[in-house]
Amino acid sequence: MTFSFAITVIFWLYVIFWIQVPGMLLVEFLLPRRLKAYTRLLSGFFLGFICLATIYFIESIIGVNGLIAIAGPVLSVIAFIRYFKKGRPSVYNAYEHFKWLGIIIFGFIFIVSTINFQFKYVGALSGQTTQVYHDFLFHTGNIVSLSRSFPNGDIRISGLTFYYHYFYELIFAMCKHIFGMDAFRLYMNGNALICAWPLTLAMMIVGERLRGDRSIRGVRYYSYYAGMLVSCICLLPVNVVGAKLPTSWLNNHLFGNGNAMGLALSITVLLVDVLVDVWYDKFSVRVMIAIYLLAATATGFKGTTGIVLVTISWSVFIIESVLVKKIHMPRFFYVFCASLGFVLTYMIVTVGLNPSGSNNRAMEVTPAGTLDASRVGQVFSKLGLDYMAFPWVIIAVLLCIVCIVGPCILAFTAFAYSKFRTLIKEKVIGDIFDWFVIGSVIIGVAAFCSVSVPGLSQGYFVITNAAFIFYGAMKYLIENKKTLISYVTYLFFGIGTAFLIIDIAYFCYDDIKQEAVYESEAGDRQDLVSADTMEAYLWLRDNTPEDAMVAVDRFTEDLDYRSIYFYCSAFSERQVYLEGYDYSDITEKQVEAMLSINEKFYSEDTAVAEAAMEMSGVDYLVVTELNHPDYWENSPKLKLVFTNDDVSIYRYYSDGGMSAVNK
Repeated sequence: MTFSFAITVIFWLYVIFWIQVPGMLLVEFLLPRRLKAYTRLLSGFFLGFICLATIYFIESIIGVNGLIAIAGPVLSVIAFIRYFKKGRPSVYNAYEHFKWLGIIIFGFIFIVSTINFQFKYVGALSGQTTQVYHDFLFHTGNIVSLSRSFPNGDIRISGLTFYYHYFYELIFAMCKHIFGMDAFRLYMNGNALICAWPLTLAMMIVGERLRGDRSIRGVRYYSYYAGMLVSCICLLPVNVVGAKLPTSWLNNHLFGNGNAMGLALSITVLLVDVLVDVWYDKFSVRVMIAIYLLAATATGFKGTTGIVLVTISWSVFIIESVLVKKIHMPRFFYVFCASLGFVLTYMIVTVGLNPSGSNNRAMEVTPAGTLDASRVGQVFSKLGLDYMAFPWVIIAVLLCIVCIVGPCILAFTAFAYSKFRTLIKEKVIGDIFDWFVIGSVIIGVAAFCSVSVPGLSQGYFVITNAAFIFYGAMKYLIENKKTLISYVTYLFFGIGTAFLIIDIAYFCYDDIKQEAVYESEAGDRQDLVSADTMEAYLWLRDNTPEDAMVAVDRFTEDLDYRSIYFYCSAFSERQVYLEGYDYSDITEKQVEAMLSINEKFYSEDTAVAEAAMEMSGVDYLVVTELNHPDYWENSPKLKLVFTNDDVSIYRYYSDGGMSAVNK
């Protein structure tokens, strides 16, 4: 059973006293007090995280263990001392007040996230078979690697520096580093909080922007703040070939956070909200530092988010400067610092200085990937049309935009049109937040249609902007009541509510169906892992040195063309010489060379096997009946240390290559 009340409580305490409270101390120093409570709370979460990550980075560099363990409590004590010295001021400003709706939204997202994610894997370690979605195993392995040092190598490929937007995993990794708990259970028990807290605050920020000074009640009140969840943005069956349920691609990501999209969406809203609030202020070095840190954090959570935020920031700054015929230097420095945070994080954390461009996440500038993986491309192909040929490519791209944005495209387009018309005719810029929203959505949608990434990951450009799409559509509906567009949009909001209920029911059904998988036999299926195999991986975790190197003979789940088997690295919590490699920045030639060496570990020629293991630094050899049923250990340096029906594990005793020299 993966549920643990103790781990849940520890993780909540960690988020409060190592991230949120220290973050609020930074907010007090760096950002204006007049910012709304939800903006300051969300800033506190992300600034607290990046502060702790920076301390962890210093700890890893200088090799002094325990810095982040004491940093959280020390900073929290300082924060509480300052709070009481100031007379315990309310987190709300004079014109603000507590809203129970925030608690309701948080509770709803937390519960649905628990159903969608945690409950699905509650029996993953206690049945005859284990099956975990590969992305979640990938994140678990990253948590293990980052819990040892930050930054660190790729736990699935020996000797490879790990580049990825891994700040999501770093949240859990720092907790594991401090408290030393099991990575998978920590991930399972902590994810709902990370899904619910930042996203709730972001939705409240958007709701406050929509409400303004209006006094609202009833359905409209809820729709301002929570309407994004029923907005029909990114309907999965409309967009991806073969997709049935869940209905919402957006909500599936927000409630599972499997690719950190809830966090990416939240920090997108936050950074734009902060930029807009200080856009016309006098220059402040403190604010500049805050913007730099938030932009760096956004990029570390999702590279696509950093790209969109920097692009729209420069676009708004340049266009506004041209219109007013004046360069406002404080805004220039704010945008420059946002860019600096993006560039440094993108080069140091996300892609590195010399990316190979050959991994599974490599981008290619072409609409082919979007059209090929979408319903639009499927329909065009069935009609015998070449969707990459002119003029069909233009029609296909426009249809993809309609499908990915959903019914909100009507109201959003009308909203954007009205803003442009006012700007051109009356030379009035209006609310600068609206222009950030319009520009960000345009950039995100354009990137979705012009960039291809394996797995349709270019969809993240749109999901990142989902709150802005909803904001723009809702802003039009508020200002243009009783129009055909408003009636149609509200109709789809009603349909979206039904879709949300269907998705929650589907999550429950999927949980029950998944539990049945755990009670079935794994057999020869590569996408299922037997209880005996899991026992072997957990034995490695509990009985081998933390720095041990493991060699395995399973690389794929046979679900598609990719090598995405991550079970050993995730559950053994040990460095693997080579496991699933399609998510890693490694060239095809490197993979071929390592696969060749890996096969030599299992060679019948003792000299060949020993030389390969000696050269690669392998300490433990995992042999499965599934892939090497006739394996026979014939080296005196290999000692059987674990065996069951499915797996045998051998300890390799190195002599530093002296036996080869003596020969």
